Amino acid sequence: MNINTRLRDRTYRASCASLGFLSASSIAIPICLVAISKEFGFSLTQGGALGLMSSVMQFILLIASSVLAARFGKIRLLRVGLFTLAVGLFLFILSKSWIHAALLMLIIGAGSALLDGLLTPIVEDLFPNDDGTKMNLLHAFWPMGTFVCVLSFGELLTSGVSWRFLFVSLAIILTIVMFWYPSSRKIPLPQSRADFSHMGEILRLPRFWILGSALGLAGGAEAAFAFWSASYIQISFNALPRAGAFGVAAFAVGMAVGRLYSSKIAGKIGLRRLMLISLVAGVLVSSSFFLIQNLLSLYLFLVVIGLCVASLWPSIQSYAAAQLRVDATVLMIFLSCFGLPGFSAATFIMGVIGDARGLRTSFIVAPINLTIALVLLLVDSRLARRKQKTI
Repeated sequence: MNINTRLRDRTYRASCASLGFLSASSIAIPICLVAISKEFGFSLTQGGALGLMSSVMQFILLIASSVLAARFGKIRLLRVGLFTLAVGLFLFILSKSWIHAALLMLIIGAGSALLDGLLTPIVEDLFPNDDGTKMNLLHAFWPMGTFVCVLSFGELLTSGVSWRFLFVSLAIILTIVMFWYPSSRKIPLPQSRADFSHMGEILRLPRFWILGSALGLAGGAEAAFAFWSASYIQISFNALPRAGAFGVAAFAVGMAVGRLYSSKIAGKIGLRRLMLISLVAGVLVSSSFFLIQNLLSLYLFLVVIGLCVASLWPSIQSYAAAQLRVDATVLMIFLSCFGLPGFSAATFIMGVIGDARGLRTSFIVAPINLTIALVLLLVDSRLARRKQKTI
């Protein structure tokens, strides 16, 4: 594959921007959730269910995206994803009820699925011999987008700016990023193996299901703090939106630092060991959440837990691609079929627990998810060692 360096770098920068603003759009609803719920009378369960509605469409399109990418090309599909997400955010401001908002989440989920499913594989195609630096930098734009979004949105909401104005602004920016990508005809990316026989080959691998489940659980633990921290701070500490935004920003700082440095750490100790250390630390730190009594301690906690879970999603994907030796595009899309529903299911479950037992209690989801993910990766490590002995 011979790609013009200038066009390759332009595509990479557009991909980083896409992930950053995808993150901003995904965190926009949690940051604005208290304001939106007051306007429409949402319960915590209904607020968490918005993400679950989005995941329904995400799951369907993620499965289809490998076939669509092979037929139409990744760049063309990324543009469609950006446009669809922009349209969904714009239409969301016209919502009149929870039902209306939930249906529009299907459109938002469709755009998010195409971006989530294809941004990681396209960087793998652009830099096939990369040591992980480009991939981890790409994923660092997720917490960066979260950080910028929550601080700006929190400040504007506190100043009385309508959440509808913020959603329209995001829709405009996503449309601009759509035109940043060069023509797909100028970027000769490798063809994905989207045939059903190869998909079946992946689905028959026991380690795929183990690593996919671990990714889904890690995504759920990340969701606990990314989605509900702002609402928890506003409700439990009777704080302004600005204070809730600072909480999510603290989590995003930990995530950004963790992803920026994880490739260097992985190069020294290996991806498997990095993931296991991150999970052990994540279980211990997330369990300490229930000991926190003041806002300052909570902010510090969110930075640390962000560091703990930062590398899990990209590391599990990179580790799976290196271990399973199948088409990376299809594999990463299939892994996202675990990650995104895991993320959304956790937000919904926490909303249900929050209505029944209080939002503070609902954060038990994080240490439970991380503990199960740790067990799964230990099982995978044993399978990997057994396979090496038989070779």
